[in-house]
Amino acid sequence: MSALTSAAFRRLVAALKGKKQTCAVVESSCGGIIQGSIMAIPGSSAVFWGGTVAYNTRKSRPILLNDAALHSALKEPLERGSAESSAELYIRSKMEHTRLAAAAYCEQMGTHFAIAEAGATGPTFRPEGIDLGFTVIAVAARCANTGEVSIVRQDVVRSPHADREKNMRIFADAAARLALDAVQEDGLEGNDSSNTDRHSHGERHLDRATKLRANTEELTELAASGKYVVLRGNQSLFGENFELAILDKKEVDLIRSESGAESQMTFLGIVGGNQAFFGVDLLGGTEDAVDKAAVDCFEGAHFSDTRTSAPLLPPLQNELVLHATALSQWQRRNSFCPSCGGRTSLIHGGTCLRCEKCGGLSWPRQDPSMIAVVQSRDGNKILLARSKRHPPRLHTALAGFVEAGETFEKAVAREVFEETGVRIDEDSVEYIGSQPWPFPQSCMIAFNATADDEQPLNLDPDEIVEGRWFHKDEVRAATAVPGPTMRKAAAEVAIRENPDLPLLVPPKGVIARTLIDTWLDRLPL
Repeated sequence: MSALTSAAFRRLVAALKGKKQTCAVVESSCGGIIQGSIMAIPGSSAVFWGGTVAYNTRKSRPILLNDAALHSALKEPLERGSAESSAELYIRSKMEHTRLAAAAYCEQMGTHFAIAEAGATGPTFRPEGIDLGFTVIAVAARCANTGEVSIVRQDVVRSPHADREKNMRIFADAAARLALDAVQEDGLEGNDSSNTDRHSHGERHLDRATKLRANTEELTELAASGKYVVLRGNQSLFGENFELAILDKKEVDLIRSESGAESQMTFLGIVGGNQAFFGVDLLGGTEDAVDKAAVDCFEGAHFSDTRTSAPLLPPLQNELVLHATALSQWQRRNSFCPSCGGRTSLIHGGTCLRCEKCGGLSWPRQDPSMIAVVQSRDGNKILLARSKRHPPRLHTALAGFVEAGETFEKAVAREVFEETGVRIDEDSVEYIGSQPWPFPQSCMIAFNATADDEQPLNLDPDEIVEGRWFHKDEVRAATAVPGPTMRKAAAEVAIRENPDLPLLVPPKGVIARTLIDTWLDRLPL
């Protein structure tokens, strides 16, 4: 299989063909690999209308639709925030440019979708503080009902190294997967963000609006018309069909008054340019009283475990509930100053703690954790394992915390060996992606690695119940099983319906499943 014709791009082209839709591309650091990968697939001329590579920022205006604003967004630095580093400013500028570029190309070229990419691949970096490759990818889509163009996907993709050639390929494949996700989303082509209801939201980008956090007066005004994600411990409030329940302030006040629960409100950000979102953590009140009050707001409301339910949500709802959960977990654990032991109070919309005794400030932290799929040298098998907390037959990738003073690559090698006795091949670790996992405060950094599958397994009984090398056909069959397989009841149903299944894998939306799907995508069709 050619380096250009990866399965991710084949699936993207097939999805566009199946829906009779089109796309355009504008890229920078990938240097044309996104467009070349699409054009390498026979019949792609039916869906790909063209695009450009804007590489020399000073000279690129004529090929950026000769659009002065679009060119300025690529070339001119944004205004730097008071607490913003050079690296953060540079990444934010790429987010702004890709949003504008994706929307402009979709609009001007009349396509259903447009992909925009810009970043830095390495090995030399001009901005201070950027030593590893990164890119920002945005996907714009045209609404079939209104013809309006909006950004439906945007992601920052980071690499653990500065290998230019490898990063270009990694970033191009990431663009294909992000665009495929947008194309495959049910109802996307008919989405009208003006018709959102009380328990969902059509826009798909959360602006965390960090500059607003310190503006108490404006946050108070935004709270009156805000939308709210409701939490209770490690649970979140869902609607009847497991959509995330998004309430208005009157509904939140009703739950609080009827249940007797106190609450902590946290600013999450802005969606669609003007809609403020907040998280509400319910504290106190009996479980029955809170449940009854929630049902009084709307029929079918219920609390469900965030760990197993959040991955099943659409991207925006997933980001909202994980962001809210991460902040609420941190708030509950930090009532006292880590420096002097004084009582702390929340400021900046719930995103910062100030000690009432010494005045020290503290912010939420994430603990880096690695998660890895280990493939055999011939590429036909992967090593998966089941832990004590997983239901029968549910196997997933190997994971563990990164220790102090340890690189991610070393952590992958150490954890794989400690849990399975397998030594991975040196220099085989490849970054795939990341996912916040606030249970309580992890960020999962995902990798692919390679090892000799003839090595004897020596499973750690404290961590692993069972594990083995699974053939690609077994894994592919497991990915066809629908539903929330990480829940015991759903896993049992799947096994009853197909007793011969050798394994189950996590559902889409979990980073372990992304690793598994990425491995399958790279196999020859």
